[in-house]
Amino acid sequence: MIRPISEVFLADNEAFGDLQADKNINRDSKKTTPLNDRVALDELELNYHTNTIVFNGINKVVQTIMSSQIELTAHDPKVFAYFTNFINRLGAYGAKITWKELLESIFRHQVIYGRTWVENIYNKRGNSIVDWDIIDPKKMDYAKDNNGKIVLDNNGNPIGYFEILPFMDSELTERENTKKLPPRVVRPSTGKSIFFYPNQIAMIKLYTVGDGFYGIGLIEPIYKTSIRKMNIEEGLANAIYRHGFPIMWAKLGDMNHEPTPQQIQTMLTKLKDINFKQEIATPYFYDLQMMESKQTDKIKDNLEYFQDSEVSGLGVPETIATGNSDASSYASLSLQLEMFKLGLRDIVNKTFSAIEKYMFLPICQLEGFKEVPKLKWMAPEMAEEKELKIKRILEYIKLGILPPNNKAIDYIKKIEGLE
Repeated sequence: MIRPISEVFLADNEAFGDLQADKNINRDSKKTTPLNDRVALDELELNYHTNTIVFNGINKVVQTIMSSQIELTAHDPKVFAYFTNFINRLGAYGAKITWKELLESIFRHQVIYGRTWVENIYNKRGNSIVDWDIIDPKKMDYAKDNNGKIVLDNNGNPIGYFEILPFMDSELTERENTKKLPPRVVRPSTGKSIFFYPNQIAMIKLYTVGDGFYGIGLIEPIYKTSIRKMNIEEGLANAIYRHGFPIMWAKLGDMNHEPTPQQIQTMLTKLKDINFKQEIATPYFYDLQMMESKQTDKIKDNLEYFQDSEVSGLGVPETIATGNSDASSYASLSLQLEMFKLGLRDIVNKTFSAIEKYMFLPICQLEGFKEVPKLKWMAPEMAEEKELKIKRILEYIKLGILPPNNKAIDYIKKIEGLE
């Protein structure tokens, strides 16, 4: 029987472990620390907080994923029972968090920062993982040497990670203060730090390029576009305000009437109070004008361009990202929704694959399980898809291809939300 390669590798963990432990493998390629500048994670988070389209688009991605059914599956009843119990008592040793909250945080961090950090919490003997806890990505980084290079082992894997805390935060534990670091690793000088070995951390990355050390989320590719758009929004707001509340400008005097400082001050006082009066009298050699913004329509056109660029980068249909209906045809909207679902499926598949490898697999190895459980995601069905599916089913029944039976009736009731 032909099986996908992912099932071949995950079906037999013992063989996978033997392959990893083989010392007779010659590896010549080397991974290196990326040198290109990246957008700071706190800037990505601030953009999520302050940009309405980014905020709504990111939320709709996470909400759509989490609104669909997510199932844990395993052929071995012992494995299924163990992991079901594990996720039901999640938060017993780490922070108070549920399985749904953990998954939601993982997806949200993925699309905002491009990476999620989850701690595998061990018991005191270190022979069993008893809990998971999410870690703020802004505080995490790879263990590095004196030159700021990521310290790697012979297989090109990171030798550890640091959680960097502010200097004014709580004191570190005695165990952390006396922990011996691996060779070449130095503690960060930017704050207090906690060292984690690779098995303690599940680093889940979304999109990667190069050697793939730092993941890319949905905000970073549109970050500059987003900043420009928000600057234009501020300019447009000022222009609209100036159009409604123009600056009053008075030119005093002419060639034969040079104004005195007192006249200028008196005129300024009158202009400040002009909003509360309907008339004002001045000498004929005074010239009153209004300074107001013009051509705001051109600013709006530029703003729409940058908004469209943001929507395209997020991969979310415009009607969903902006909350506004447009003149898109039914066929065009259906195609957008289909591509949106395709993007969601890609995010889910990448994330679930990493969860199974870096969170489920270590538990299975410690507990002696030969099967790694899987996470199954049911893609959401849009209203149009449900309607078309029901029409197809009814057509099949009419043609006799699908005989009317209770299963078909139950399915239609289920997707229609009927009793």
